[in-house]
Amino acid sequence: MCFSGVIHSVFHHACNVSLKSDELLTLVSSEKGNFPQGIRLETSPKFTFLNQLRVGQPVACRGGIIRISGSDLSIDLRTASHWHVDLKGLRVDLHQRDTAQAWAVAWVELGKHRRGDGISGMIAAIPLPRQNPVTSPGIKILVERAVQTLPALINATRNFQVEGAITAIRPLIGLGPGLTPSGDDFIVGYLAGLWSTAGSDSSRLRFISTVGAWLSQAAVGTNAISYTYIKSAVKGNISEPIVTLAQRFGQANNMDSVREAAGTALQVGDTSGADGVLGLLLGCIAWTAPSLFCCSPPQPVLCS
Repeated sequence: MCFSGVIHSVFHHACNVSLKSDELLTLVSSEKGNFPQGIRLETSPKFTFLNQLRVGQPVACRGGIIRISGSDLSIDLRTASHWHVDLKGLRVDLHQRDTAQAWAVAWVELGKHRRGDGISGMIAAIPLPRQNPVTSPGIKILVERAVQTLPALINATRNFQVEGAITAIRPLIGLGPGLTPSGDDFIVGYLAGLWSTAGSDSSRLRFISTVGAWLSQAAVGTNAISYTYIKSAVKGNISEPIVTLAQRFGQANNMDSVREAAGTALQVGDTSGADGVLGLLLGCIAWTAPSLFCCSPPQPVLCS
């Protein structure tokens, strides 16, 4: 394994490496979950990348060992284990009573968590705008686009209308606050929901493939970190907290485990976790009969 790059950005528990192949590799401390394009290190509880690295340092991997110029930190990949989950193999089916109940439990947890300026937090203002005033121009744009986009996206997906889905997704790319913008986090979660419910259905898989091919090009309009996550999600590669929640839908004999998984996913970042969970939940219902959810949903604005 050989590659070269430079340190792109550094945080307490994560560090991004920009590779010469124009891809982004992320190093994370042991307390974080697994995710695509990532390497999780065995670190001490007090470890922080901020004490070890700085932006611009050259990085090289030779013989399976990553070394960083000017740093004592080195990473031996020769005995590393590979993490991967096949979302398509989950075959989440919300027509099953237990699975639908698990979905509803996760939706309730999302409702309890809603906060901040992300899509998931601000969408709560849609049905009751007077009780939840939106004063910031930037947030107002976010809400308006969410109102217009989310029902249209679900309908286009349900009817396998690729152009309609692309039209709905386009304004979400790079939209909103956060190191990874809210719109991007939602897109990643939505793709996770589609992969989780696609199974071996050729129409569903063809829809994901076609929309995904467009997204892989269009997502260049957002930042490098989000672009990497979206490109991975197009292939069905999603971060562990979202994957675990999707897995619990298919193993819905214990609702406490669903709540636990939802809680873990929701705690990611300031808005990223909640926006990703919202995307997952809506992606999971896109190919489910509307009558299952439109009679008593927590957010009736999504019904059409």
